[in-house]
Amino acid sequence: MAMALPLIICLILFSSLFPFPCRAITDTLTASDSLSDNQTLVSAGGVFVLGFFIDSSSGNHYLGIWLRADAKRVVWVAYREIPILDSSGVLQIRSGNLVVSDRRQLQLIVNSGNVATTTNTSATLLDTGNLVLKDENTGTTVWQSFDAPTDTYLPGMKVGLFGLNTSQQSFRILTSWESAQNPSRGLFTFSLDRIDFTKIDVWRGDGLQMHIAFWDGHDLRFIFENTTANNDYNFSYTSINGSEAYYTFSHNKKYDLMWFVMASTGNLDQYFMVNGKITSTSHALCEDSSGGNSGKCLTSLPPMCGNTFDQTNGSLPSTVKVDSINIGANDCETLCKSNCSCTAYVSVQNDQSVCQLYYGSKQELMKMMEIGPGTINVRVSANTSGISRREGIIISDEVRLFQIGSTNASPIQYDLARVANMMELSRSQKDQELPFFTFSAIQTATNDFAKANKLGEGGFGPVYKGKLLEGQEIAVKRLSELSRQGLEEFKNEVLVICKLQHRNLVRILGCCIEGEESILVYEYMPNKSLDSFIFDPAKRVLLDWKKRMNIIDGISQGLLYLHKYSRLRIIHRDLKTSNILLDSDMNPKISDFGMARIFGDNDTRGKTNRVVGTFGYMSPEYAMGGLFSEKSDVFSFGVILLEVISGKKNIPFFESDQASLNLLGNAWNLWNEGKSMELLDSALVASCSSSEVMRCIQMGLLCVQERAMDRPNMSDVASMLSNQSIPLPLPKEPAFWSQLSSTDADTSSSRQRHYSTIESTLTISEVHAR
Repeated sequence: MAMALPLIICLILFSSLFPFPCRAITDTLTASDSLSDNQTLVSAGGVFVLGFFIDSSSGNHYLGIWLRADAKRVVWVAYREIPILDSSGVLQIRSGNLVVSDRRQLQLIVNSGNVATTTNTSATLLDTGNLVLKDENTGTTVWQSFDAPTDTYLPGMKVGLFGLNTSQQSFRILTSWESAQNPSRGLFTFSLDRIDFTKIDVWRGDGLQMHIAFWDGHDLRFIFENTTANNDYNFSYTSINGSEAYYTFSHNKKYDLMWFVMASTGNLDQYFMVNGKITSTSHALCEDSSGGNSGKCLTSLPPMCGNTFDQTNGSLPSTVKVDSINIGANDCETLCKSNCSCTAYVSVQNDQSVCQLYYGSKQELMKMMEIGPGTINVRVSANTSGISRREGIIISDEVRLFQIGSTNASPIQYDLARVANMMELSRSQKDQELPFFTFSAIQTATNDFAKANKLGEGGFGPVYKGKLLEGQEIAVKRLSELSRQGLEEFKNEVLVICKLQHRNLVRILGCCIEGEESILVYEYMPNKSLDSFIFDPAKRVLLDWKKRMNIIDGISQGLLYLHKYSRLRIIHRDLKTSNILLDSDMNPKISDFGMARIFGDNDTRGKTNRVVGTFGYMSPEYAMGGLFSEKSDVFSFGVILLEVISGKKNIPFFESDQASLNLLGNAWNLWNEGKSMELLDSALVASCSSSEVMRCIQMGLLCVQERAMDRPNMSDVASMLSNQSIPLPLPKEPAFWSQLSSTDADTSSSRQRHYSTIESTLTISEVHAR
């Protein structure tokens, strides 16, 4: 025994110098296991590690996956926005799902997008870096981390758009870290272009930074590459019946691993690992007005817009994407001049005149030019700032033709109008995105605008139902001479909506401009608008809780697309129940973009002296100060959400001795009194869940808070709707929730003075009542 004691002491000292984990290293987590803060899973080949890591800047803990060769190379993070505050985090499988919990009793379902339907599951970390939750009964995959990427693009991972023709759309994109240490969502994203799925974009915030790669028919070509093929990796592009489109890649076998990272600086970083040693190359985004290309800098489109062109002998290779239009050389030059994004043009004179417009990088164009008999006209950058790049991108060729309506139109505007008409004649042969209808065709479709076909009347003018000769039903909006809106709104609606493609936005089929007639043609919505159901005592019973929540979810997805994912960043400014149309399956479609505004890459809010919209849906900063932003639309969405839940309009309806309460005021008071269920439409009592109702009312109140900065953005709202486990903050007092009676007028004098000061600077001729 005396000899055994020193041996035990030695063993204790040895184990303290080399601490072993509490269980053997494995690559799989089962229902009987738990992974605490000091434990890890290691992939079978020892390439990747799953566990909790620490953000050195804040001390917060996160569940993540990193390279075993370098723990600083984190490739995936769960719940980036909800950190574990200390070392109490635990990962377990509960009811078949991967769940992270901590001492706060926080319950975060890692696979929240694909909840397990069986309790017999296990999670395995693969040597690819993919964490896979598998159904042990069938062997099928329930969820995988590759379907929820963070900032890192690994071989075999699919980056793209999925479920495009369904209500379960998903966008797999890369989003940078907030900083090198903080894994919260950062400013930059890497994703497929929302219009041309073969391109890859980098976004800065909610604005498009630039196109950085395109599919040449054989491989993905990054604009920082030279014309020779890159042997380090091989991309493949897949598009399946318009329902999904994605890229995936493999790498050269000389590397053990190669991957891309969307860095917090906005750089696209490339990493290579050989025998455990990691090297990297960084491709920086920058503006280069000198016309040169410093190193591997991604040069943006022309930073300054000149109106002169240098002629260079050569021809464009067939792999370069151009817009081809059947117009002559002079018109081709006019058209390229009109758009600051046009870098170069080529006019080809064969059996017919063809104009090719190139919108890519000037530096890359010079590299790719081929020797030939042709002439390429390349824009010369101006020495002084002309039209901004952002403005150039916003100007639409189709909308140019409306400029001829101005009595002060310049010769160049008339030229552009003529060119645009010629473009239309050319593009009509190619099913261009916005066909033109003749007025006679519209007359025939609507039976000469018969009263029996009139569906209603809005700010634009009357709306008629029609049927084209081939049998398609349409909705026709005809600009009225007495319309509150006018040619500007007509132009705006065409400019905005012809660039948008989303299942929750009404689809424009074309337009008609003949003489004094200005007409828009839309897909027909047989169930008309949302307000015709929820405010009608007889029809509201047709919308149970499930259908109403599907409508709310659809509106949120459409609005999220406008704010974040569309080609143009759009603020609607007139979102209301009468502008939510319902198709035959009760799917919602946001309509009426006449008041919408396009935001630039770096814009966060705008201001106008002409307030437009509808009282009851307008945010306070917009109604009183003319300030609008994404949060203005969020306010309108919150009003719609509360109206859908309650079946009541947001107008004063509850009278007391002190105040006249509207819907927001009533919802706020009931919330504070713990009686929110009293707000519920009686037609929903049998079909709803009280917990879902309470959560939705809380979301509605969060959206209508008085200060714009307190309201969530639409990304947050969409997450709250889709993930019931996301905790919601407590709402603050809503805006416009009561109107003080005359007895209280003296006590609110300061507020009245505030209103009068702001109103004196505004023109509120376009605001109309409910």
